Amino acid sequence: MIISPFVLAELDYLITTKAGARQSLVAARFIEGNVATRRFEVPPVGVHLSTAIAVAEGYVDADGGKGIGMADAMNVALAAAYRTEIIFTSDRHFRTVRPLTGHKAFRLLPDDL
Repeated sequence: MIISPFVLAELDYLITTKAGARQSLVAARFIEGNVATRRFEVPPVGVHLSTAIAVAEGYVDADGGKGIGMADAMNVALAAAYRTEIIFTSDRHFRTVRPLTGHKAFRLLPDDL
């Protein structure tokens, strides 16, 4: 599983604000362990930043002008870099975002299992 550092930052914020710093550290250790065993990968995103910004620019007027955030745009860029149309997310707005891989739509997990 590829995890964007942007998503890790969002996850940390959500867990810290909802459950506290201790629980956020538990999640961080879980991810760290899975990175160590190569079940998860946290890639550097600098080389994908231009693509992510272009994706975000393409959706700037979506959702009533709210657009999509950089975390979501980076997920689109990373999906293209890893040549997949599969994204693990609970964000239903990905139904309106198109992959850069030539696929017609993203397959969203766990919803599309």
